[in-house]
Amino acid sequence: MSLLDWLFIGMLSLAILCLLCSSIFFVRLIRIKQKIVQVQTIMEKKKKDKKKRKRFKRKVISLKKKKKKRVQLSILFLFLGILFISSALFSRHYQATNLGKLDSEGIAEGYYLLNTVTEQLSSIKEQQNSEKKQKNIRELAAKLSGFGVRYADPRLTVEGQRHLNRYYAQMKELGLNLNNQSVESLQQEEIFEGYQKDIKNIVQIQDNVLRYFKVKESTLTRKNK
Repeated sequence: MSLLDWLFIGMLSLAILCLLCSSIFFVRLIRIKQKIVQVQTIMEKKKKDKKKRKRFKRKVISLKKKKKKRVQLSILFLFLGILFISSALFSRHYQATNLGKLDSEGIAEGYYLLNTVTEQLSSIKEQQNSEKKQKNIRELAAKLSGFGVRYADPRLTVEGQRHLNRYYAQMKELGLNLNNQSVESLQQEEIFEGYQKDIKNIVQIQDNVLRYFKVKESTLTRKNK
């Protein structure tokens, strides 16, 4: 589990503990109130007995002090409970709307591979170094196909997972298709234009992912340097 997972569990556990303590002090507060009412009722009945009345009065004062303390503790633990719950929910919200380590690495790698594939295809019509170009295309195709084992973090929002999984699936398809092509076939205008269109569509999907997760393209450029 990640640090944020442990933070969520810890905050939620503390919140439950604090709310439980607040409930206990609240129950005790009710009991003290009941005792105060009972003692005051007895005082009314013992109006003539000054000694007992004085003793009961001291007891009421003591109970009121306890009551005040229970009120303070109950409010304190309630406040802490709400604070910890808010922190736990914030950590979960952060996880649901921000890319984790694996997905961040996937996006950075995909960004680099798409740029590299675009460059390779742009130079594919040049006749020299065909063997080297074929080797490069095969290596890129293998890396792109590797996106088939990637899946979005299930802790992300449903929409976020949909964006990422669509991106991973399209990258895999591009890799599988490229792996079946030779330099000679890619030099054919129709096939070449088809792959250019596919890459353009994937770049659009990638842009949607970056926009949804508020990832700056400049950070991906720096990572790949």
